[in-house]
Amino acid sequence: HDSKKNDQLIEEMAQTDGMQAVESTVLASKKADSSGYGAAQQLGRSASCASKLPQESDDLCPDENEHYPFLDITRIACVSLVAIDHGASKFGSWDVLFSQSWVLQYLFLVCGVCYGMSKKPLGEYLLRLAVYAVVGIAINWSAWLLMGKNWRENFFNVIFHIWFIFGLMIYSVVLYPVRGYLLRTRRERDERRLRESQGDPEGALQPETELETGNEETRDHHDIQRDDLLRSLVAIGGGILAIMIIFHVALRPLFHILGQFVLKLAGLFGVGTSFWGLPQNQEDATAFVEQISDYTMTTASNIYLIYVCPLVVKRSELTAWAVFINTYTHRLLFYRGSDERPWHGLDLMMLALVTYFLGLLHRRTLGKYLARYWFVVLLACALIWPPGTFGRLDEQPPTDLRLRIESNSVEAIFILIWLAAGERLVQKEIFTEDKLAFMNDWALIVFLIHKAVHIMVPQPINWGILLAFIPLCYLRRHYL
Repeated sequence: HDSKKNDQLIEEMAQTDGMQAVESTVLASKKADSSGYGAAQQLGRSASCASKLPQESDDLCPDENEHYPFLDITRIACVSLVAIDHGASKFGSWDVLFSQSWVLQYLFLVCGVCYGMSKKPLGEYLLRLAVYAVVGIAINWSAWLLMGKNWRENFFNVIFHIWFIFGLMIYSVVLYPVRGYLLRTRRERDERRLRESQGDPEGALQPETELETGNEETRDHHDIQRDDLLRSLVAIGGGILAIMIIFHVALRPLFHILGQFVLKLAGLFGVGTSFWGLPQNQEDATAFVEQISDYTMTTASNIYLIYVCPLVVKRSELTAWAVFINTYTHRLLFYRGSDERPWHGLDLMMLALVTYFLGLLHRRTLGKYLARYWFVVLLACALIWPPGTFGRLDEQPPTDLRLRIESNSVEAIFILIWLAAGERLVQKEIFTEDKLAFMNDWALIVFLIHKAVHIMVPQPINWGILLAFIPLCYLRRHYL
């Protein structure tokens, strides 16, 4: 899928009111109109086609005329907890509110959905992200200079949380062809289902798979189903197996060559790289390249599932389930070190992107019960999580199999809650009646400055400074 064809598709996508997806992904504010928190238009779907489809669907953010406040609330809540963790790390170490299992993860999910909504060309998208990155680094660097800290030997930690934005830039490039493919797949699916709903016999006879099925009219219905199932299992399972063989046999030697380059690169950014699992010596470099080979294998298999599942299964909504199961099967069963976090961010952004475009099978039903029995879900998480556990298991993943399964199971539950029931857990009146849209502005400011404030200002004054921006943002939004 060449870049020019993707640009033409993206240009056809409708435009949101307020900030574009880039600003959403970097925790920026969305502009509200004078009448309140106005409606925003969904992107990436033919308006004429979507409006005629049945209203009940398992799509994430399906209504093109509806604004989804849960995206903003998720962003505001996550930025608030990130600022707290960077100023008082014990909250994260004690996993208050299960924060290790959802804060950073939800930010990547929001990024994935907003990237799917965006109509901006890739170059403009990356430029806006780069502007935020430059501003954030300048603020952090100024704090290090003013406090007389040795920034030359530890520039990795000068950048600190702004690495999140650089990660988004890389993910956006990697997922650009995937987004174009998902856009085309959804449009074809919507047009096919529209024909079926209108009683078009040709549309109704078209399966959701484009693979050749032979002369099915002369075969028994159960034989057809069995053959379709077998073909799907072979295409999916065989492809995943082939990817595993390629990475473990053919590509691993190439990763070892990259080990020397990564070791030199880590040395340029100082000792702060060790916190994120980057190698500090030759032995570390060897183990590092073997691990990133496994991480990349998981991501490659997710991309394979996104391209293949819509072709070999009758319900494209199963694609998101396949990516979800593949991602967390690897996380549950195989050790993934602290250096894995960038790959996990890409996997989560990819999961949100495919869920936005193709939906999640039985999402409405699952979301209804997750919202209705939220207290049961939280009780289950409390029982799964080992009592008294202290430490950042998200930053230093456990080698013990049982603890790894327990911690990642809680994360998987929270990911499913957001994908299936996110919009059910947030009321739009937060913006339409309470007029709290200005909190989006505050979230952007806090995201950019909170680390510098924590470096320069002692507690508890640092918290007062961050909170002082709330009334300032309110005044700017309503009176300036």
